[in-house]
Amino acid sequence: HHPGGVKVVQNVNSQIQNALHQPSPEIAIRDVKHVMARELQALDPKTEIKSTDYFNHTFVPDFVLTWGSGSERPTRDVYLRFNVDEPLIQRDLLSLREESPAFISISGSSAHSGQVEMIAAEYEDCLLSSASTLEKISSEASRTPVTQMLKSSLLQGGKGYLVGESANEVQRAVSRADSALTNLNAVEVDKTVRAMNNHFARGFSARIERVMQVLWVSQGGEVSEFPGTLESRTALSPDELIEILPFLLSLEEISSIEFWRNLGESLSLGILQGLESWPANSNLNLLVNANLDRIKTKGVALDRIEFDLFDDPEAPPYWHIQESQLRMRCSEIDLRFVDDRRKTAHRSDVGRAPQWLEIEHRLDRYGIEGIEFTSPGSKTHIKSSTTDGLRDSTDMSALSRALGKLARVISVELRLPNSRDNVEIDFDRSVVDAVGVPLGPHLLAYLGLDLLYQSSQKTLEDLSAFVTVGGSLPWWKDGKVERITGESN
Repeated sequence: HHPGGVKVVQNVNSQIQNALHQPSPEIAIRDVKHVMARELQALDPKTEIKSTDYFNHTFVPDFVLTWGSGSERPTRDVYLRFNVDEPLIQRDLLSLREESPAFISISGSSAHSGQVEMIAAEYEDCLLSSASTLEKISSEASRTPVTQMLKSSLLQGGKGYLVGESANEVQRAVSRADSALTNLNAVEVDKTVRAMNNHFARGFSARIERVMQVLWVSQGGEVSEFPGTLESRTALSPDELIEILPFLLSLEEISSIEFWRNLGESLSLGILQGLESWPANSNLNLLVNANLDRIKTKGVALDRIEFDLFDDPEAPPYWHIQESQLRMRCSEIDLRFVDDRRKTAHRSDVGRAPQWLEIEHRLDRYGIEGIEFTSPGSKTHIKSSTTDGLRDSTDMSALSRALGKLARVISVELRLPNSRDNVEIDFDRSVVDAVGVPLGPHLLAYLGLDLLYQSSQKTLEDLSAFVTVGGSLPWWKDGKVERITGESN
């Protein structure tokens, strides 16, 4: 501590030297490992770090790093060495190269060695670096996913001789990538890409470059002008998408439907649920609406919301994510989409069971596969035994009259036009369930608003205009939904 009471933060080299100069060798080794474990964790907080019982051992690593979950988790051995520039490092590379380990110098005096750099080039899957180098890189601020990915990928995917100028090259890439992409500075972006290709395994450099491509386009750059090494495209894998979505959704509006469409090749309801909570904004609306054919849902629960003083009854629909659920607000209705019908199974008495005559005309465009009525003292459940549905085998109005004026429809199973897809409309629970294969959320939303709430034509038109972004997306342009919405190509 400083005499004035201000805590002085020592750099990693000083911490290691203090640890090494303790009288007990056991405590010295323990403290050195603590210092290095903190430094490794600072680079990648998601790394699982296991310390062994050895220190500076010839063939037993000091740490084993592990990433991810599941049985096939990637690992990397880390060997602490007093110096990676001494002649013995060639022996280490030769004998331990099979596992592509990392060798980290804990001496504060590592100087660049051209000879060792040449030797390291022969074992390019191995990483040679120093504690001070890792500290400099980890201390760079992470303002976008690119800088965080550069830092966190270093332990798992870093390779070659990362000391001296090559270390400076990676540190510059981390510190300048943000502004280079924001300003569409092709020269600086090219330097970052080259630094990655030189010092990261190909899988890692390619992944970061893919994210850089997306950011370049999101800032208004042409994908064909991105100065990288990969094919010009902007779609991301699920893992990439999970990492970058929070940043992209926070940007000013990116109005290009093509951007969100290309980006969302791997989008799913699960990925959206993983955002946990996200307020309504134009980027989230565009992301979801541009990929409604990829986001499959097993059901939707609808609830009427009481307008408060600040609610606008005429406001257009919007998407938001709350309590790890994808939701849509449409007029006074809140729609919650689920990936498992069990999540809405407990709901009861939240809806209103209508008389048959109330909904008969709205059901005209569907095939009725089954229907459940209730009347005082009895329930009647009728299911079609033919592929033609109930209309051709049952006089529904006569059935309703026979059940009496107090009869209500609890649920109805419908066959969607021109398809093999069935849905169950449960009026009692105010839920629309996909029967069998999951369906697009826009389709279940339309059915819920139309049949459960018997929404006005204007509300249904507002929904259609919202999810198709004013008609520029094709979601109603196929046979089974044209007839549902009453729209034509």
